[in-house]
Amino acid sequence: MPNIHIRPFISGDENQISKLIHEVFDEFVAPGYSAEGNSFFYDFITPSAIAIRQQEQNNILLAFLAKELAGMIEMRDNNHVSLLFTHKDYMGQGIARELLNDAISICLARNPDVQTISVNASPYSIPIYQRLGFVPIGLLQQNNGITFLPMEMNLY
Repeated sequence: MPNIHIRPFISGDENQISKLIHEVFDEFVAPGYSAEGNSFFYDFITPSAIAIRQQEQNNILLAFLAKELAGMIEMRDNNHVSLLFTHKDYMGQGIARELLNDAISICLARNPDVQTISVNASPYSIPIYQRLGFVPIGLLQQNNGITFLPMEMNLY
């Protein structure tokens, strides 16, 4: 695995985060979504939306290789992965797993009673989340044009 450095969000990171997510989403996820779904997602990942959510929940971790942003994770409600993206040049190198493990450690430090971590996985990301230990807990759904499979990881 590459030598990655994981750190919490710092004010000003939102532009770099938005750019990374946009690039990965456009290549791997957007082609399978409707215009409505893409528009809804783009609104969710604007720099201002990211900064506002970070202020409210303090829940974003970033992975860097040297000075390049290689990946990011955003947690919601201390038990739900709302965003997990790895730069395409670094996919398959364990960065998402490292980010997830660090995020889970933080969630457990905040609340030791957390039993499960959930995610609404895009069709593209389902096999990735399965490799990370998530299992489906429902059927494929669509909301605001976003197609997703509810999945969960049992921590114990």
